[in-house]
Amino acid sequence: MSHVLPDHFLILCFLMLLAWAACSDAIEFTIPNLASVGLALLYPIHVLVSPIPVAWVWASLIATAIFIPSLALFASGSFGGGDVKLLSAAALWAGPKLILPMLLVMGLAGGVLALVVWAAHRMRRHRVITYGDVSLTGAAYPSPIRLPYGVAIATGAGLAGLRLLSG
Repeated sequence: MSHVLPDHFLILCFLMLLAWAACSDAIEFTIPNLASVGLALLYPIHVLVSPIPVAWVWASLIATAIFIPSLALFASGSFGGGDVKLLSAAALWAGPKLILPMLLVMGLAGGVLALVVWAAHRMRRHRVITYGDVSLTGAAYPSPIRLPYGVAIATGAGLAGLRLLSG
């Protein structure tokens, strides 16, 4: 019982780092390296103080298995470097028991996020801009659609963190 309080504190730190990463990605389109490094550095402490056994070897293998295709997505330009690091670090915490629910929620949250960003982009494109006697639509100056996928990653990983808190 004496290890429950430190472990809950670590899991709350995990959730706070995820929230920081998500907010930063939503606002600035960057995930701070310190957030991902913090997640990775807190994990071994979690393994040591957890009141229940943690399958850290399997979690490490899963994180590696997540890192490799994420790196390929980064190389293709589909994923940001911060996304790769955040997802890999979060996969450590999810481990074998929570990785599938984490990925499912992440995918659903990413889909909802993509729809919201697309709708906002579409509304912005069709807005009329007037400068003096000249009227332009936003469609005359298309901007790329950027998706802060760290928000979706943090949503899925947050579910895993809440499940860890509840035991």
